[in-house]
Amino acid sequence: MERLVYLNGEMVPEKEVKISVFDVGFMYGATFMEAVRTFNHKYFKLSKHLERLDKTFRYAGLSSLVEKEEMESIFNMVLERNIHLTDKDDDRWVCANVTPGIGFPQPLVKQKDLTPTIIVYSTELPYDEYVKYYTEGKPAVTPIIRNIPPQCMDPRCKTRSRLHYFIAKREALKKDPESFAVLLDINGNLTESSGANFFIVSNGALYTSDPHNILNGISRQTVIELAKELNIKTYERDISLYDAYNADEAFFTTTSYCILPVSKINDVSIGKNIPGDLTKKLLDLWSKKVEVDIVGQAQKFAKIK
Repeated sequence: MERLVYLNGEMVPEKEVKISVFDVGFMYGATFMEAVRTFNHKYFKLSKHLERLDKTFRYAGLSSLVEKEEMESIFNMVLERNIHLTDKDDDRWVCANVTPGIGFPQPLVKQKDLTPTIIVYSTELPYDEYVKYYTEGKPAVTPIIRNIPPQCMDPRCKTRSRLHYFIAKREALKKDPESFAVLLDINGNLTESSGANFFIVSNGALYTSDPHNILNGISRQTVIELAKELNIKTYERDISLYDAYNADEAFFTTTSYCILPVSKINDVSIGKNIPGDLTKKLLDLWSKKVEVDIVGQAQKFAKIK
């Protein structure tokens, strides 16, 4: 019953997966990634994720690293070979990490075409980490460390180079062990969490950070699409802490939990109900679209009761 992981053309038992210590992804953090979940054992917006991965390669100057069609085939193979590990009413999370390959001994001294390292694996959705926050709300903390300015690195390039997120998360957890970090930009505006986009609700409208300084998440775009169906106005603009503290609701969006309510930001309570009315409408419509009770599924399959 061991998971099989795709590694450079082979399906390998998880315990046997090995990569070189001289891989450029390990040595220089040049690892490009995507994470996709399923609903009813079918991928949700896989093509959108693969389009973003392809654009990431191009931005990094690696346009020919891996073709989109090859990545799609690999994703489908990994799901097919591991889906038997999943209950018929449960779903899976499938993640890809791609690097330029092995560059021994000094990969930046002499650039050359390398054979990419491609790793794609599947896992259970981490329900235990977030299930209770659907009804309790997730606390948010703004750490001292700021998000990387887009003038330095375009945030639409999705990579594993996330040391600033790691430090931000550790700082937030010291302040509140239950919290997610929400990073500010260099001007003091809210950007995103270490693995999620951020929304607030004010006077019946949605507000989310301007896409110039965040990863434009697939789940973020899904929420905007759902809001349009519900005739909810959505504004993409800079959001200050003043805006957030005075919001009626707030929530995070990401691939795994889809939408997760926020209960407070830096100990300032947000809204009166968890989830808020608009947050619940969006999550209910998402569940209807994918024919899965997103919250109910998490509650059913979470190991923590």
